Amino acid sequence: MKTNPNKQVFIGVAVILGICLVCCVVVGGVATVAAPYLADAVALVAGIPLEVGSDAPDFELESLEGGEVRLSQFRGQPVLLVFGATWCPPCRAEAPLIQDAREDNPRLIVLLVDVKEEAGLVQSYVDEMNLTHLVLLDLNGLTSQKYHVNAIPASFFIDEAGVIRALEVGQLTRAALAEKLAAIGIEP
Repeated sequence: MKTNPNKQVFIGVAVILGICLVCCVVVGGVATVAAPYLADAVALVAGIPLEVGSDAPDFELESLEGGEVRLSQFRGQPVLLVFGATWCPPCRAEAPLIQDAREDNPRLIVLLVDVKEEAGLVQSYVDEMNLTHLVLLDLNGLTSQKYHVNAIPASFFIDEAGVIRALEVGQLTRAALAEKLAAIGIEP
């Protein structure tokens, strides 16, 4: 059986292109990913993890109520930024504590970023939990990647200058919430 040399060249080029699509190119410290599904892996290895004392990266997300919300629009106010999802039991368990903190501290801005869920599902959750703070939709997961969130809930306590002063991965307890809120000037 005779093989077509053009077919072999085509297969070779396809394999090389496939390898290029899977690889990412790091130029000047910025990772460029060839396919969106690789972004999670790249975010974990390419970036420097966020830590206490670093500036909170700005982002723009659609709110559940409609309209775009940027983190930077709350500069000058303390912000509790929480990444979560409706299916997450620890997220559900801490939701009343966060809601109470918001109600007890009118200066505190609470932003709940729901990761990769549709608006209808998130709205049902918000109604069920009686949440009154801003809920943002990270439909593609890019904002959670920017914050290097690989487990939820993940909470970032951001001061008035936009600096992360405390963070917590996992369910917040009442004591941990009070301690971390104090780091951004919110006293119980």
